[in-house]
Amino acid sequence: MNIKIRGIYSTALTQFLKEKGYDIVQPSESLSKRFGIKDNNFATTIIYDKEHLNGIVLSGANIEELTKLFMENFTDIAVKRMGMGEVYCGKIKRIDSKLGNIIVDLGNNKEGILTLQNYWGFLREGEKVLVQVKGKVKGKKILSAKLRLFGENAILIKDGFTKISGRIKSNEEKERLQKLSAELKKDGWGILWKSFAEGKSDEILKEEIKNLYKEEESIKEKFKRMDKAGIIKEGEKIFFIDFGAVSKNELDNLRKKVTTTIPGHHFLKSGNYSIVVDFAEALDNIDYNIISSKLNKVLLKNGPQPESYYEIMQKKIAGRDIIFRGIVKSASEDEIIIKRRLMAGGRFDGLNTEIKEGDYAITKLKPNEWVVEHSYFDKNNYLKGKYLNINTPVELYPKFARYIDLEVDVIEKDGKRKVIDLDKLEEVTNKKMISKNLAEKAIKIANNLLKGEIK
Repeated sequence: MNIKIRGIYSTALTQFLKEKGYDIVQPSESLSKRFGIKDNNFATTIIYDKEHLNGIVLSGANIEELTKLFMENFTDIAVKRMGMGEVYCGKIKRIDSKLGNIIVDLGNNKEGILTLQNYWGFLREGEKVLVQVKGKVKGKKILSAKLRLFGENAILIKDGFTKISGRIKSNEEKERLQKLSAELKKDGWGILWKSFAEGKSDEILKEEIKNLYKEEESIKEKFKRMDKAGIIKEGEKIFFIDFGAVSKNELDNLRKKVTTTIPGHHFLKSGNYSIVVDFAEALDNIDYNIISSKLNKVLLKNGPQPESYYEIMQKKIAGRDIIFRGIVKSASEDEIIIKRRLMAGGRFDGLNTEIKEGDYAITKLKPNEWVVEHSYFDKNNYLKGKYLNINTPVELYPKFARYIDLEVDVIEKDGKRKVIDLDKLEEVTNKKMISKNLAEKAIKIANNLLKGEIK
């Protein structure tokens, strides 16, 4: 396995993977200097930053093997596995004219949603449709009638534009791939060059595009022969890994083996404070523990102010992330307290109590704590109950807090506590979205909370 790594975690992950016996290829300039890597072989696997810097994306070969390795060696990580681009022979199940959707039977008790505006064909129940999964919304497959064909180095996009991966930085390489696109592109198709294409010969890339066009013909032939709804072709797999606060500290320790690393390096980098970190680590003859401590104090001092807005980013293991917004009531190095107005009409999670006009929540955020306490009050300041959210240690930044929700929680009502959502924790553990050790940690915390302990 040849692994190419980019992003804020690259030095730490390179050290980790080299210790485990993996080959790192196509190193960045800094990785080449730090590790003496000169290997420019083609990558079979690529690791790069998630958009919001809280973790990494894995694509290519053997990513399940790497993910297992990360789960076994880092304390608090969460994994989302995504399949992109499965192609189906579907059958129209029903038409929802009000929402402008076609409900498509995909076989094996699966169905998806295809918008009316994106489909040109017979609109009648039982009609065959060639569709591809382009994403999921609230657990439902969102379909497209326009194919994307995934190769190792490129993606053919029906009615798309020619693009080049943003992770290819060389202007010379970009020009070469643009010329290849002009030569190879057929009418009605666009070519997206993936970062795997970098450095590959023209002959290899031409052969792949040729085979992708043949794949389209093969898909259409299979579709014609199929009488029942079902899958025609599996999609491309991409894994997303979020790092909790403990894992970021573990990554700091790995990086420290190679180069100057202040405590909280990855915490600060993932909060978009790269320039501050780079400056601190460029200083000579200083105590980096003191520097790191002072940096955190300065950030919080210049961060949340009373009566200002503050965000809580709750990273969900399964499903979409949740963002809470509230007004800061008090803020210090040790705790941020925010007040959130609640919309009447719903119900409090786990309490089975109606949210009424004037109800509000007080949320206490403490750095590196495994629990976030939400207290719910009515308009007369009467405590209706508490929701003790169990999560990875809280990361506090000037404008937001962040943690990974561990699914299981404890509620408190009328002075009595109860554990809820153990089934959700069991589900994500069985699906290998978190490690068994992390799940056991969450259960231990829940049991401690039942005894009246917050930690």
